Amino acid sequence: MIAKTQTAIRHFFAVNDVNKYIDRLFNLLKASMFLLLLSNILWGTLFWDATKNSDQKVFVRSGKEMFAALLADNDTRNIGQVRGLINTFAKLFFESDAKSFSERLNEGFWLLNKQDAQAIYKNFIDEKVQENYTKFNAYSKIKIDSMGVDMSVVPYKCTLLFKQAIYFNEQEKISNVGAIFELQPVPYSEKNPYGLQIQNFNYIEYKPKL
Repeated sequence: MIAKTQTAIRHFFAVNDVNKYIDRLFNLLKASMFLLLLSNILWGTLFWDATKNSDQKVFVRSGKEMFAALLADNDTRNIGQVRGLINTFAKLFFESDAKSFSERLNEGFWLLNKQDAQAIYKNFIDEKVQENYTKFNAYSKIKIDSMGVDMSVVPYKCTLLFKQAIYFNEQEKISNVGAIFELQPVPYSEKNPYGLQIQNFNYIEYKPKL
């Protein structure tokens, strides 16, 4: 009888020890899950805050120059982005030579909507621009005289006035070029890091004052 009692007591304590061990494991598991959840929330919050408050940079090449363009929220554009796009567009389309003509146009087409890009290209073909670059071993450079930008309305209203110098046979020919167009905010992309696109492009008469 005593032996049975002792066996029962040992069994009771053994069961209790197992239950306590299981309870400790369960509590440890709950604590681990809570810490993991807390860690994920903390890292998620820090990542969101860092992303929200940091400027995104992409590097843009314009000819031989490379510079950083800051990308703000998709609904926000600043005057730096606007001027950067206009300057890049003007150089890609109006500074060139026979070898770089097609490459620069292909790079610049992403800055315009399809209709305006095709219209400008057709005008270059009609004027035999690339053919003349080749025929006379010519090249061109521009000097921007003025950029006018109205950002009070969307799309933004822009005016561009510049001089284009064409060099050939040790000669220089200066042309005055004026244009008006609109800038429509569009999604950012690697090929268009400004988040803006030219539309309704038209040439205007430009006669600088002497």
